[in-house]
Amino acid sequence: MSRRRRLENLVSEIEERDAALTTALANAREQAIEVDIPGELGVVEVSGAGQLQRIEIDLENLPYTTAQALSESLLEAIVAAEEHAQALRQQALTASRPR
Repeated sequence: MSRRRRLENLVSEIEERDAALTTALANAREQAIEVDIPGELGVVEVSGAGQLQRIEIDLENLPYTTAQALSESLLEAIVAAEEHAQALRQQALTASRPR
């Protein structure tokens, strides 16, 4: 095989890997991740990119908590959702790497 042909094959392989990585990361970022707020206080939703999209508070259970407990539970749920989004992005990166 000629040197030129080997280089063309290498470039083609790199382009395919780059396209696979771009697609995998885009798919991960498009996902919505919902996490329950502890104490049955509602849910938070983040995008696959880790951006907070929605907070939904269960008004029926709200009287059974305090402001301090609500803020701690809310923060816990947001962090958990962001960590899940990060794990999804990492999985996409790992899956798109050559073996």
